[in-house]
Amino acid sequence: MNINFKHVWIVLKKELKDAFRDRKALLVNIILPMLFIPVIFIIASVAAKSAYEVKPEKTHICVIGKENSKQIVLMLEKSEFQIVDVDNPKKQLQDGKIKAILVIPKDFENSLLQEKQTSIQILTNEADMKSSNVGNILSNMINEYSKQIVKQRLVSKNLDPSIIEPIVIKKENVAPPKKQSATFLAFLIPMFLTLWAALGGMNAAIDITAGEKERGTLEPLLTTAATRTSIVTGKYLAVSIMALLAGLSSLIGVIVSFVLLPTALGEGFKNTPFSGYSVSPITVLIMLLVVILTAIIFAAIEVAIAAYARSFKEGQTYLSPISIIVVIPPYLTMYKMPNELTNTYFVLPLVNAISVLKELIYDIVNLEHLGLFIISSLVYIIISIKFAARMFENEKVLFRN
Repeated sequence: MNINFKHVWIVLKKELKDAFRDRKALLVNIILPMLFIPVIFIIASVAAKSAYEVKPEKTHICVIGKENSKQIVLMLEKSEFQIVDVDNPKKQLQDGKIKAILVIPKDFENSLLQEKQTSIQILTNEADMKSSNVGNILSNMINEYSKQIVKQRLVSKNLDPSIIEPIVIKKENVAPPKKQSATFLAFLIPMFLTLWAALGGMNAAIDITAGEKERGTLEPLLTTAATRTSIVTGKYLAVSIMALLAGLSSLIGVIVSFVLLPTALGEGFKNTPFSGYSVSPITVLIMLLVVILTAIIFAAIEVAIAAYARSFKEGQTYLSPISIIVVIPPYLTMYKMPNELTNTYFVLPLVNAISVLKELIYDIVNLEHLGLFIISSLVYIIISIKFAARMFENEKVLFRN
């Protein structure tokens, strides 16, 4: 391998100058990741809060047969659900204008007085989260009312009400607030960080290989005193730097999301899935390491594939599947808790980066897993760089018709 670092530096400077002249690429690859993640966090926070939050005082429900139970109606009015009269209640429920329908049968009060079993029907729209949530709230209210009636009956017969409830279930959520937030973040953050690190150098890789072929500037470059190893090294370093800048930009976006958004949004950020979550400096440093290694691996792969293309457009065609491949590992690990991730996950390409990031989101730093990730990533870096160098040195590939 004949490499001249002076030539590498000349090629690197030239490619970086070209890359930084492309203002559109800089906007998409470096500025956009920094802004995109905080914006996604705001949207996700507002959407999650809106989907799960039910405000009884503002939630409209319809009660069919109000005259059949004054007690039920009184209970609903005290709960501050707003009972509205509408034409065609089912249609209104399907359209989302009311959130539930309660149907009280005609013989409801008589059945209770005669100590017979009766029923109440609750209609909800399960395609609407708020409607589903309202249905659960109404079910709980009716169940509580039913228990009170049973207790009254038992007391009237001089029986202890506790005999119908031999076991009292007391549920307690022991998950710290930070870990509850992590369930939402463990999918989003690894995907965003690896996505930008993988795609950040793509345009540069295409431009300095297939783009140069198309412009007819590659052949004169290969006739200079610089060896092909020096040229491909300089180009590869330029692509790696662009990919690293994109990855760093996305990491800054993550830090901004946790440090500045809670202060900027104030009350609007409270009670969202991300409120109360923070990242430590150690977590950020390991995330930086993951971003760097991921960017270096993808830079070499993109240079190798783009070198095979005959034009910029053809290069985009060959490299576009990478954007789909990158989002598959986050889905593979989406339903896995950190303690379910075996050593294999920390060795597989790209899955290892996602798995380490997932552990970090749960505030876990496992040195064995981190070591497996670093070693396997270094192996993939060596393989991908050799692959890129081989592609660049093969004239049949580089100048194919």
